[in-house]
Amino acid sequence: MEFLRITPSDETRWNKVWELYESSFPSAEKRRYEDHLRALDNPHFFPMSAWENDDIIGIVFYWEWSDYRYIEYLAVNLNLRGQSFGSQILNQLRKEGHTIILEIDPLVNEISVRRLQFYERAKFSLTPYRYLHLPYRLNSNTQELLILSYPKQISKEEYNDFTNFMDSTVAMYCEGK
Repeated sequence: MEFLRITPSDETRWNKVWELYESSFPSAEKRRYEDHLRALDNPHFFPMSAWENDDIIGIVFYWEWSDYRYIEYLAVNLNLRGQSFGSQILNQLRKEGHTIILEIDPLVNEISVRRLQFYERAKFSLTPYRYLHLPYRLNSNTQELLILSYPKQISKEEYNDFTNFMDSTVAMYCEGK
């Protein structure tokens, strides 16, 4: 599996990345195309994708600052789910020793519970912190999310670092910013 940063100049692969992104997340949870293009210029943003030859395995878009990585999006090709590719992508991100933070939906259904179990098997810890994520789209609402971290549960100070980064940097790539 090869990890690549794909840009619109690589039209064939870019289209596969964007198609997987669009099909994997609800509209309210993803940024508009033009906002994503603006984010590509931010040196803290890493829109990575996993490939086997010309076949897309998955995407992982993350932000990196200081000693942190915030996983904003992780998705595996629908035809390849359940084959441990998500775990392999997470393992790749853990190799460099960053504190990794990600969000999941509250535990309201079987899918959200399975998502938590997936991350717990990958050694992520559910934190006591909740986060109100700004909407990516003007017609969407804020969403309360659960915070997970790796390799250990983050402290309140680390949580504050995370929310400050979200508010000062990631939020700049929401519609209307």
